[in-house]
Amino acid sequence: MTALANRISVTDLHKTFRLKPGQTVRVDGQISDRIKVLSGVDLEIQKGEFVTLVGPSGSGKSVLLDIIAGLTDATSGVAEIDGRAVTSPHRDAAYVFQQYALFPWRSALENVEYALEVRGVAKAERREKAQHFLSLFGLNGFEDRYPSQLSGGMQQRVAIARALATDPQVLLMDEPFAALDAQTRDILQSELLRIWEQIKTTVVFVTHSIDEAIFLADRVVVMTARPAAVKEIIEIDLPRPRDIEIRNGDQFNAYRARVWNALRDEVRKAQRDWQLASSYNG
Repeated sequence: MTALANRISVTDLHKTFRLKPGQTVRVDGQISDRIKVLSGVDLEIQKGEFVTLVGPSGSGKSVLLDIIAGLTDATSGVAEIDGRAVTSPHRDAAYVFQQYALFPWRSALENVEYALEVRGVAKAERREKAQHFLSLFGLNGFEDRYPSQLSGGMQQRVAIARALATDPQVLLMDEPFAALDAQTRDILQSELLRIWEQIKTTVVFVTHSIDEAIFLADRVVVMTARPAAVKEIIEIDLPRPRDIEIRNGDQFNAYRARVWNALRDEVRKAQRDWQLASSYNG
């Protein structure tokens, strides 16, 4: 991969949460009212790079995204975008959640416009941009539909269009396709890549699907079980643009085995920790 300037830098990042009053957990045989979710995360992501994060459930991947976005503070360490520490919600970062988070009283067009409206963009300009991004996602003719009138896949298209309409330098995506059926998920993965090839914004994408992680990414970052750190970074040397049929090839299968080999022990550790916690709480 050609060397590019870093867009995101995460250095020795730690995050510990205090539990609610009266709640405790067992950590290394000790009872504590705190839970550590990130432990010394170091990660650099280049401009225009598509990076996916995989790790066991509850390992802290979403918390890492929240810190990069400025939605929560790190306990220690630093996350930077373009060399500046993130200390509050970052204007140049957009977030797409697993749930569509659309306003039910706004049409598809009005939902996309909202991201521009709060930034003070003039009505004519924001309408033009909203229509453009809906068109990129094949939603011509659905501009006036309300979320309840759209399928899950269409709603997520609107949510991604809303995020991209602000021309973000960084797009953070937290399992955005997890709630969709397999066919719709495959279609949206391909659509996302098609649009990303055009705009080349920097994407950090959390997923539990190994196939999704490989298909989308320039690099797959494998996280350890909680407290999470970076275990391994796997560069994906598959040609772009990518067709869904690439998943049937030997090279893809080799990457699938490599990611799973890195992830397997972490999943087992997370399951053991969960069983111990359940036994203690029971």
